[in-house]
Amino acid sequence: MAVIVLFRSYRIFFDFKFYGTGHVPEDSRGVIFAPNHASYLDPPILGISLKKPIHYLAKEYLFKIWGLGRVLYWLGVLPIQSESDDFRSMRQILRALKEGKRLVIFPEGTRSIDGRFQEVEGGAGFLAVKSRAHVVPVYIQGTFDAFPKGVKWFRCRPVRAYYGQPFIPAQDAELMAAKDPYVAVSRKIMAEIRKIKEMVDNGSFKAE
Repeated sequence: MAVIVLFRSYRIFFDFKFYGTGHVPEDSRGVIFAPNHASYLDPPILGISLKKPIHYLAKEYLFKIWGLGRVLYWLGVLPIQSESDDFRSMRQILRALKEGKRLVIFPEGTRSIDGRFQEVEGGAGFLAVKSRAHVVPVYIQGTFDAFPKGVKWFRCRPVRAYYGQPFIPAQDAELMAAKDPYVAVSRKIMAEIRKIKEMVDNGSFKAE
């Protein structure tokens, strides 16, 4: 019910549309959806555009924000202290991925303050390598214009989500040979998101 309400709300207020979900793998391997992050509007986008259940992780302090915390619980979000020192959460996340579950992780860690892509953290790379999961890069467009950091209320602006081609970082010998393979994988993910943005901007993005 919550997903239906959110989907309708995003359609009404943001003319929400999504493309490329046919790229999402359908085998038994776990999947990490890795989008850019510019707004509180970002997390629900994947849940309302995909047919199968997905799981999230978010910094614990987000659950204390009025209204947002309730939505996060509705969506099945797992609160963590941080992506690097909450080992118990990390073990739970790895177990879930190895069981074939689908998880949303933001490689940038926190929201962009200016709408531009940020430097990555190693958490997404660590999980991708250790779980040997598929990674699906996702470019989210428009959420910064609709609800940027520091603004108290959203604005009605178009929001779009574009799903890119999946890859398995743990099978990439070049990435695994890097000095810090976890950061190298996170940077590879962001490079794929940038590539999707470029294709969207020049009209060459193909949904299937």
